Order: sequence, then structure tokens, then C-alpha cells
Amino acid sequence: MGGMEWAIWANENAIASSVLTIIGGFLAVTGQYDMWQIGIYAIVIGFLALLLEYPRSKRKKGKHDYERRYQYVVTVIVMKGGLFTRNYFIRFVFYLVISVPCCFILQTVLGASCLIITSFIYLAAGVKGEEWQPIPLKKDEQGPKVIAEPTRPPPRRPDTTAGGGDQLRVPQDSRV
Repeated sequence: MGGMEWAIWANENAIASSVLTIIGGFLAVTGQYDMWQIGIYAIVIGFLALLLEYPRSKRKKGKHDYERRYQYVVTVIVMKGGLFTRNYFIRFVFYLVISVPCCFILQTVLGASCLIITSFIYLAAGVKGEEWQPIPLKKDEQGPKVIAEPTRPPPRRPDTTAGGGDQLRVPQDSRV
């Protein structure tokens, strides 16, 4: 039985954490609570984390690499980050640092705690030696796909007119 790939779990957790951080930021800004400026910060880092985490990484075994819709556009941006976006130790430090200001107001504390959990999952992924790799673009084959003609005829029912066993019997009326 193979080991668990921590980065996949961390990626999904980071997506959920960034959405929670964005929602908490909107609540802080629209409610005009004390330190509502942290809400603006939470919205910005939530979208930044969402942009960083949207493309999924290629799995180690290469099986079942499911892309998100329109992932390739964001993958190009994340690939330009080089070591800063590829290394999970750097992501651990990044999420740990950006979550600290969100711990100071109640509206964003849930998103901050989820980001802290995400950072420790990325630490586990970094210790296991995992690294972000882009899923290669699948090239579509051009032209129509030709289906080979059948080699056997399709199965048919036995002929009922030649005295076969499946003759239709008409019930006779017993009143006559």
C-alpha cells in the first residue's frame, strides 16, 4: 500500500481556507467592525491564496490527474513563480505568515485557523519530499475518430415464420 500524498489534501484544504478567509473579510468590511482594515487584507490574501492553489499538482504515480476547469491558464502563472510556488516548505511559511493578521478579528479567525492547518499539512508534504509539478497539457487528436466496422453480425432473434418455437398463439374464445 502506497503512502499518502499530503499535497493533494493540502491543496483542497487551502482552497476551502481561502474561501473562508474571503467570506470573513467581506463580513468584516461590510459590518464596519473594529479593525475592519484587516478584512480588506483577508480579501486580498484570500484571492492570492486561491490563485496560488487553483491549479492541481501532478500526482506521483501519474494516475487520475484531474484538472480543474480552466486550470491551464493559472498553471502558466504559477509556473512563472519558480521555486517560490513549487516548494512546499515555502508554502508552509507563506501560509503561516499571512494567517497571523487574520487572527486579530473574529470575522476572519476561522479562515486564519484553516490557513494555519493548511500550512502544517504543507509542512508534512515538504518533509515527505513532495513538490508541485504541473499536469502536462493533453494534446487532442485532430480529425474524426474512425470506428472499425464490426467483424460479426449483430445477434438476431430466431425466425418465427419458418415454424420456429416462438410462434404467436391466439387465445380461442370458449363462448362459441
